[in-house]
Amino acid sequence: MRNITIGFLMLIVVLVLFVSCNDRNGSDVKIYSYTTPIVDPPATFNIVFNIGGYGDRIAEVTFSQNAVWKIEKLGDGRVNMMMNTGNNDLTIISSDTLGLQADKVYYVVVNNNNYSEFNNYFVGFTNLGLDYASFEPKF
Repeated sequence: MRNITIGFLMLIVVLVLFVSCNDRNGSDVKIYSYTTPIVDPPATFNIVFNIGGYGDRIAEVTFSQNAVWKIEKLGDGRVNMMMNTGNNDLTIISSDTLGLQADKVYYVVVNNNNYSEFNNYFVGFTNLGLDYASFEPKF
C-alpha cells in the first residue's frame, strides 16, 4: 500500500510540473526558418537559425512597407550577428532599432565559428510603429 501511495504522489508531482510549464495560450509570434526567403512578415516574428555547425547562416527578409524595427538576438551573446544589404554591413551586438525600407532585400547573417554547444538560435523582429520618415538611423 505504501508503494502505491508513493507512486501516486510522484504522479501528482509530475503532472503539476507538466501543467505549470505548459503555455495554454500558445505563442502568436510567427517563426521562420532562415532557409526560406521571408517576404512581408507580420509585425512581430522570429527567425530560427541552425548553428550546430561552423560558418554563416543567412536569412533573406523583404518588407512590404517602410517601418522602424527592433532587431534583437534572442540567444547567447557570443554568437555573431549582422544585417547586410549587399552593400552595407551592420553588426548587431545585442539589439538595435533601425528604419528598414520596403522592397529592399535584407540579409540577416548569424555566425557561429567558435562554439560547438549551440544548435538553434533565434533572432527577433518587432515593428515599433514609429514614424519611418522622421526616424534615424535608416539602413
